[in-house]
This record gives sequence, C-alpha cells and structure tokens, in this order.
Amino acid sequence: MRISKVLPLGLIFHLLFCVQIFGLTDPADEYFSLGYKYFQNRQFHKAIDAYSKAIDHRPEFTKAYYNRGVAEINLSLYDVATKDFNAVIQREPDNSKAMLYRGFCHLKLEHTDLALADFAGVLRHDPNNTDALFNRGILLVKSKKYDKAIQDFAKTISIKPTHKEAYFNRGNCYGMKGQHDLALMDYNSQVRNHPSHKKVYVNKGNTEVRLEMYQQAIASYNQALAFDATSFESYQGRAFAYLSLGQFPQAVEDFGMAIRMNGQAVSNYKNRAMAYLQMRQIGPALKDLNTFLEFVPTDYDALVKKAEILNKLENFDGARSILSQAIKLNPNDVRAYSLRGYALLRTGQKERAIQDFGKVLDRDQKDFHAYFNRGNLFFDKGDFKKAESDLTQAIRLDSSYGNAYLMRAKARINLENSKGGCDDLKLAKSLGVEKAKELMAMYCR
Repeated sequence: MRISKVLPLGLIFHLLFCVQIFGLTDPADEYFSLGYKYFQNRQFHKAIDAYSKAIDHRPEFTKAYYNRGVAEINLSLYDVATKDFNAVIQREPDNSKAMLYRGFCHLKLEHTDLALADFAGVLRHDPNNTDALFNRGILLVKSKKYDKAIQDFAKTISIKPTHKEAYFNRGNCYGMKGQHDLALMDYNSQVRNHPSHKKVYVNKGNTEVRLEMYQQAIASYNQALAFDATSFESYQGRAFAYLSLGQFPQAVEDFGMAIRMNGQAVSNYKNRAMAYLQMRQIGPALKDLNTFLEFVPTDYDALVKKAEILNKLENFDGARSILSQAIKLNPNDVRAYSLRGYALLRTGQKERAIQDFGKVLDRDQKDFHAYFNRGNLFFDKGDFKKAESDLTQAIRLDSSYGNAYLMRAKARINLENSKGGCDDLKLAKSLGVEKAKELMAMYCR
C-alpha cells in the first residue's frame, strides 16, 4: 500500500495544536535563550557552548554569532571572537556593534590597521559613537600620534563630559607632548569626575613634580598610596618630591621603599645617594652610588658625584681614575675637569692640574674655583704674572673671598708691586684672613 506524501488537513491542525499545547520550539531558539541566561549570570563558558549549539542547529543564526563573540571577549578570547564578528558582518555589513567589537578585538590583538579600519567604519555610520572615538584614540596613542589622539578624546569628552577614561588618556597625551599644564588640567578633571580612579593620582603627582608643585605632588601620591599601599611609582615619585623640598630623611625612607618593591629601578639608588649626601652621610651615599654604578657603569653624573666624595675622603688617586673615565664619556662638561684638577693639585701633579683647570676655563670663563686654583698653581711654579692675572679674575667673580686677595698680594709683592700687594693684604685682613696680618707686618711698614 502506498503512503500518501500529503498529510490530511485534520492531522496538520492537530500537529499545530500540539505545538501550541506542548510548547515545542526550534532548538536553536532554545539554546540561544539558554546562552543568554548563562551570559547574564556571567557563566561565559556555558554561554559559548549554548550559542554554539544554537549555531549548529541554525548556521545562519546571526544573533548567536554576535552573542557568542561578546561572551568570548569576556574571556579574552579575542582571536575566536573576531571570527564570530566576521560572520555577523558578512551577513549584516552595516552592523556597527559587531564592527565596534571586532575593532576592540583587533586592538587587543595589536592588529592596529584592522582596528583603525573598524573604528572608522563605525564612525561613518555613527560619528558620535564615543566607544569608537575613545578606542581609536587609544590606538593612536600606541602609535604615538598624540595630536590625533587628543582630537578623538576631546570629541569623546564633548559628547560625554563624564567619560570614565577620556580625561586621563588625553592628559597622558599632553604629558607626552610636554604640555604639562594641560595634562594637569585633565588629571584634575578626571579626579573631579571619577575620584576613585586609581591610576590618575600617580600621573597627577608625576605631572606636579615636573611643574615643581612638590607639595601638591606629595598629596597626590598620598592619595595613590591610600588606594594601593604597594604602589612603587608612588613611593618613587613622592621620594623625589621630598628630595626637591629638602626633606631628606623622608626622601631616604621613600627611596628605600621603592627599592624594596622594585630593585630593578636602579635610579633610586643614585637619587637616595643625593639625599644621603645632603644629610652628610657619606658612607651610605657612596654605597648607593657603587650599587648604581654596578648596573649603569657609564652614568656620567654618578661617576662625577662618586669622585667628588672620594676627593672629600682624600682618596685622590681613586677620584682621578674615575674622573678620567667620566671625561671620556663627556669631554665637554667642566665638572670632571675641575674635580680632576683638584685631585691632581692635591697629589702634586701641577702641570696636569693646570691643564685641567685650563680646560674648565676654555668652556666656562665664569668658574671662580678654576681661576683661583690655577692662580695658586702658577704661584707655586713661580709664574707670578699669570698667578696675578688668574687671581684678579677670581676676585672679579667673587670679591668676598679673602684668600684670593691674600694670594694676589703675594704674587704682587713678588712682582715688586708692594703698594698693590699691601692694598690686597688690607682687604684680606678685613675679610678675616689671619695670615694677612703677618704679611702686612713684614711688607707694609
């Protein structure tokens, strides 16, 4: 017997009735609804599984691809999410939401050009989409296109004045451009709109340090530490603010905290050494400089500062060796020549000392100490004319230093200029130089 291929009309009505009575629906819709419930409960793995089953039952289920992509983003599965948003856009080329999310995935995957293209596509359909504007701004920051990024953040702010991150990121752009006043204005706006934003206080403090607003910077770092007591950057920044304010014990303490939290940030050893030196704690300062130089042996400033300490400790040979190394690194800076000249002077190497003080004066004709020290060396050599010339220049630069008058008096007396010598001795005596009295008794009767 043949079976009819057409169902009797009564049976069709009966089946429709059964669907209504028993709630029989498309399994794709059931899985989609289940996925949505899982998503709402933040059970993203289960949501993805349910949406996948919905797609298995209905391969053209665009909403399921979209929702699955969003769930995958929440699990940082950006690569597979991109594929789902591709499927949505292939079916709905004008789907701005899918394009926005795909752009976000490309951003996270550092596919800069693809992300920029997606955000541009969103903005063609919706020029005031703040998510696309903001995220494009983030991409432009990463590409160091700060001016264009500022434009996107500015438009974001104009549309949404209380945007959670726009002021912060625009402030960062201004900071990178060296426009610290504008950066600080944005950080202050960020604080007013979102006072619980943790990162802004560190950036705000760093900007205030650059603007030499040290007390305000300390207040900002204090707020950052109230949010996060382990903030290395906050201790480091606050230490520098204390150092700049001359609050050296507090600077030492904060540099110490920064070092304990991040020993790789070796500049803190050098900066703590500066604080120790201001407190006249030479031993700890030298120890910190030695530690720093183990990591950065070619740091000119640290080498010069260490040599300065060694000169004070009368380790002139050690100082001279370090300064020779420093001069090779930076032959145009006068500090190393001046300190090496002094070390050579103290070890009796007069000709070499004269050469170093000469190099100082070639570069800086206002260096009092170089004229004074070289004048003394010329005097010791018996070249009284050159001694008088250098000491005259020293006095011109600082007329309150009695020993300069004393040494010039001795040079003039040896040049048989007794009157000029005695005039200088009187000035030296008036400035408290005891030796001048003895010489006056001998040469100025």
